[in-house]
Amino acid sequence: MLAGPGLGRSDGVSALVGAVLEKSACPVVLDADGINALSGHIDRLDRRRGLTILTPHDGEFARLGGDLSDGDRVKAAKGFSITHKCILVLKGHHTITAFPDGAVFLNTTGNPGMAKGRSGDVLAGMIAGLLGQGLDPKLAVPAAVWLHGRAGDRCAQDLGEYSMTPADLIAYLPEVMKGF
Repeated sequence: MLAGPGLGRSDGVSALVGAVLEKSACPVVLDADGINALSGHIDRLDRRRGLTILTPHDGEFARLGGDLSDGDRVKAAKGFSITHKCILVLKGHHTITAFPDGAVFLNTTGNPGMAKGRSGDVLAGMIAGLLGQGLDPKLAVPAAVWLHGRAGDRCAQDLGEYSMTPADLIAYLPEVMKGF
């Protein structure tokens, strides 16, 4: 299940995200406003029994209480993931995927042209889609991150970083997945 993109920031959204985390047995991917709904309510994440994947950028991570003050994004992502027993996909240059067992994957695909609104929604949807097909989270999440970045690299190569859009990322996915 994916919750967050386009939801808004009302009290109703916060209650909805809380209920999803409490009652849903399937893996839950939280992005955008789904992450914002946890701000001030991190205990909802801590009480969750099922698998939760968070996909924040640095600003959303800070609102969750993530500490990037020392500049070590890997250390911060790993610590947060272990503490809150979730998979954390900290988006940015070399997106970091941290697992609650301490494993960390540093992605090498992607480019600055992907730092646009809705690009993260594409990634969150890819993660939810691969998990929904029953793939092991240890494979599905890093694979989605890599494929997303690789599609972005192909977009940048053909269209240029400045002009590429999230819709372009989606259009390049079939080509990228053929070679995966």
